[in-house]
Amino acid sequence: MAKSSTAPIKTFIIFILVFLVCIPLWSAEVSGIVFLDANKNLRLDPGEKGVPGVLVSNQQDVVKTDLNGRYSLPVGDETIIFITKPAGFATPLDKNNLPQFYYIHQPKGSPPTKYKGVDPTGPLPKSLNFPLFKTDNPESFEVIVMSDPQPLNAEEIGFIRDDIVPELIGTKALFGITLGDIMFDDLTLYDKYNAIISQVGIPFYNVPGNHDMNYDAPDDHYALETFKRHYGPPYYSFDYGKVHFIVLDDVEWHPKTDKKKGWYQGMIGEPQLTWLKNDLQFVGKDKLIVFAMHIPIRTILGKSRGATAMDKEKLFELLKGREHILFLAGHTHTLEHHFLGKDIGWRGKKPVHQLICATVCGSWWGGPKDERGIPVADQRDGTPNGYHIFRFEGNTYTERFKPASRGIDYQIRICSPVGKITREELKNTQIIVNVFDGSERSDVECQVDTCSPAKMTRTIMEDPFFKDLYEDHKDSFKSFVKPRPCSHIWTAKLPDNLKPGIHRIIVRTTDQFGNSYTTARLFEVE
Repeated sequence: MAKSSTAPIKTFIIFILVFLVCIPLWSAEVSGIVFLDANKNLRLDPGEKGVPGVLVSNQQDVVKTDLNGRYSLPVGDETIIFITKPAGFATPLDKNNLPQFYYIHQPKGSPPTKYKGVDPTGPLPKSLNFPLFKTDNPESFEVIVMSDPQPLNAEEIGFIRDDIVPELIGTKALFGITLGDIMFDDLTLYDKYNAIISQVGIPFYNVPGNHDMNYDAPDDHYALETFKRHYGPPYYSFDYGKVHFIVLDDVEWHPKTDKKKGWYQGMIGEPQLTWLKNDLQFVGKDKLIVFAMHIPIRTILGKSRGATAMDKEKLFELLKGREHILFLAGHTHTLEHHFLGKDIGWRGKKPVHQLICATVCGSWWGGPKDERGIPVADQRDGTPNGYHIFRFEGNTYTERFKPASRGIDYQIRICSPVGKITREELKNTQIIVNVFDGSERSDVECQVDTCSPAKMTRTIMEDPFFKDLYEDHKDSFKSFVKPRPCSHIWTAKLPDNLKPGIHRIIVRTTDQFGNSYTTARLFEVE
C-alpha cells in the first residue's frame, strides 16, 4: 500500500524536475534594433532606419524584427544573441573577414581552460543593435566549401598558406564555409590560421569540429569556449539568394572521469533542435536549405557514435515535408556522396543528398613531400586534398571538386594497370579507376585501344594507389592513418588477349550535374 500511495507523488516530483531542467533559465531581457548602417561606422546614427523582418535569436527563441527593425528577447546568464543575415544584406567583417553577426553575453567569461575562452563581457548594453549593409542579391552565386584544414603545428599552418590559399585569391565565390576541425587540438593556432584564410578576400563561416574543442572543459556546454571567442555561436543561420544556410554543432563532448578518458559522439542535442525548429518556421518550403555540419549523417566507414550524428531521426522530423535540402559534412577524411532514403529514416518524396567533403589536410598532411616541401596529402580513400566549388541557381545547385594545386579537370586517376605487365598477368589484371568526386549517379566507361567503350562497375574497395603510397612512405604518415574503403572506385576487366607492346586506356565520366571528364594512360605488355 505504501508504495502505491507514494508513487504518484514521486512521479510528480520527477516531472517537475525534468520540466525545470528543460526550461532555459532566462533572467533578463535584451532588446535593440537591426539597422541599415548607411555610413558603415557600426553605430546607429540619427536618420538610419531599422530593417524589418530580420531573424534574431538567443540560441533558443527566434523572433522577427518589427517594421522599425526592433526586437526583444529573453536572455540568460550566458547567451549568444545573433541575427540571421538576410539575403541582399551583409554583416560587418572583422580584420580576418570573419562575419560579425552576434553578441556574446557572458558577464563572468569562460571557466579556466588550457586555451583561452571568452573574456568577461560585463552587463548587457541598454540597446543591443546589429548593423547591416545593403548589397546586391544575386540568385546565382558560388561558394567555396572546405573541410578539416586541421594543422597540428606551425609547419602545417604553412602548408595551408602555400597549398590552398594562393589559388583561392581572386575567387568569384561570395563566401566560404569550413566544415570543422579547423585546428588539430592546438587552439593557439587559430589567430595565424584566420589571418592566412583572410587573404582569400571573402567572408568565411566556420563549423566546430571535434578537434576544435576545449578538452579540459568541465562539460559539453563549455567545450567550445575558444571556438566561440573566435567565431561566435556554434550554430546559426544566414541567407543568400534563395538559399538558407544552417550551421550545426553536432559534436557532443564527454569529459574524462576517473575511469574513462574524454570522448565525443555525433549528437545535435535538444537545445539546438529547439532553436532549429524555431528557425525553420520562418523559412519557406520553396527555399533550398543547406546544412553545414562536421560529423556526417552517413558514411561507408561505419555507424559508431563518433562517426555519424546519432539523433538524425529528430533532425529529419523537423524537415518533414521539405524537398530542397543539401547536407554538407567533413570529419572522415574521405570524399563520399550519399543519397539518404527510407533505409536511414528519411521520409521525403526523393532521397536527400549528403556530401562528405574533401579535406584541406588530406590524410592529416601525410605522405612524401613535393618540390615545394608540401606533403602530397592524399586522403585515405585516395582522393587528393582540396575543396569544393558550389554554384547555386535559385533553389538548385551544382558542385565540382577542386584538387589543391592541380587543374580542376584532374578528376580521375587510373590506378591499374600501371607500367609493364606480362601476358601471363593479363587475365588477373583489372582496370581500376578512382573518380574522385564520383557517386552512384556517375557514369564511367573505359576504352582499351580501339575496342568499343565498356561500362565500368562501381566497387567499394581501398584505392591501390594510396595503398602503395602508404606502404612505401609509412614514416611520413601519422601513426593512426591507414588506407580506408573508397566509395568512388570503378573497375572493369582488362582484355586478356592483348599483344605485346604499348596499349592505351581512356576513361570518361559524367557526374550527376552533367560535368564530364576524360583521362588516359599508357601501359606495356611484355
